[in-house]
Amino acid sequence: MNNKKARVIAFYLPQFHPVPENNEWWGPGFTEWHSVANAKPLYKGHHQPNIPADLGFYDLRVAETRKLQAEMAKEAGVEGFCYWHYWFGDGKRLLEKPINEVLASGEPDFPFCFGWANHNWYQKLWDPSGSGDKLLIEQKYLGREDYEEHFMTALLPAFKDKRYIQVDGKPLFVIYSIDNKEKIKEIIDVWRELALRNGLEGIYFVAVQRGETKEEVKSLGFDAMYRLQDYLKTYVNQPYLCQVWQF
Repeated sequence: MNNKKARVIAFYLPQFHPVPENNEWWGPGFTEWHSVANAKPLYKGHHQPNIPADLGFYDLRVAETRKLQAEMAKEAGVEGFCYWHYWFGDGKRLLEKPINEVLASGEPDFPFCFGWANHNWYQKLWDPSGSGDKLLIEQKYLGREDYEEHFMTALLPAFKDKRYIQVDGKPLFVIYSIDNKEKIKEIIDVWRELALRNGLEGIYFVAVQRGETKEEVKSLGFDAMYRLQDYLKTYVNQPYLCQVWQF
């Protein structure tokens, strides 16, 4: 009989602060608040837009905002945040400033983990009503040397942070897309090897499942998976829940 308690972890989108790339693609000062404020109802009774209450239209560059978010999450029974991690290969990252400041400052003192959002960015991702589908930035898989460099410089310091969420003594790491299965398996193998070599017990990998069987996902080296709802079409700017299945 499994007596383990459920662990509630909230996905944390770091799109709520301006970056040069979004300024170039969408205009000065663009953040996810643009999408929130311009959301339209999709069906009868669908309340949109949802205007923020307690913290207002916050900016994630502000340390006080991040602290208040953690306090609110803790009061609501949330164990920690899963920060979406945008790394596109060859050292290219986006939206990394908030988590970099969390790591450097030690604040907020609130558990966290990473979810690698390893997908291409297209124009329609933030402008579903638009006619264009321009590729904004490509997710690249450049081989072992690149995987090792990113692990050592970006992941290992976070994994060794006392706040990093663990499962069975291993840092929890979510991978958003497993479409490129051969590359994903290679990355999992390399990062797990590096984790062991650097004093960790391994890495607890969680996949986002989109129709693959449990056996297919497990064969790539994952420890668990969750099923992603098509929330972009049905639950725009609405909360959504994901249940994780362990193998």
